[in-house]
Amino acid sequence: MADTAARVGYGCILKKGNGGTPETFTDYGLEITSISGVGFSRSSIDATHMQSADGHTEMIHGIKTTKPFTVECNWIASGTGALQTILEGAKGNWQILFPENSSITFKAAVTDFDLGSIPVDGKLTATIQFTPSGKATWA
Repeated sequence: MADTAARVGYGCILKKGNGGTPETFTDYGLEITSISGVGFSRSSIDATHMQSADGHTEMIHGIKTTKPFTVECNWIASGTGALQTILEGAKGNWQILFPENSSITFKAAVTDFDLGSIPVDGKLTATIQFTPSGKATWA
């Protein structure tokens, strides 16, 4: 049996594009601990009619929506300048670079930011939600 090709997420980087041609993506140095929710959904529309076969519903499928996704990171107060640049920016191009150099690139805006709990004896965290617009490009 062949060895698995599965990989761990260690080494993923979130980068922001500069809008240039060709576009350059910059790593803002966030200490990312997880990225979740990357994907798309598609609406299903009920098209059942009075003669639908065997009395079963018939569905047609609508357009795709790139899902909002969440980035969790360590909160580093000295790094708030870079984080503020990310939070204050309008919709722009973003890229998640995976450890083996594949990537997903998308246009998105930050739509939610949450400074996590502030524990007495634990790390400070932050959560950033990105809401994409349009089709993501997988490469």
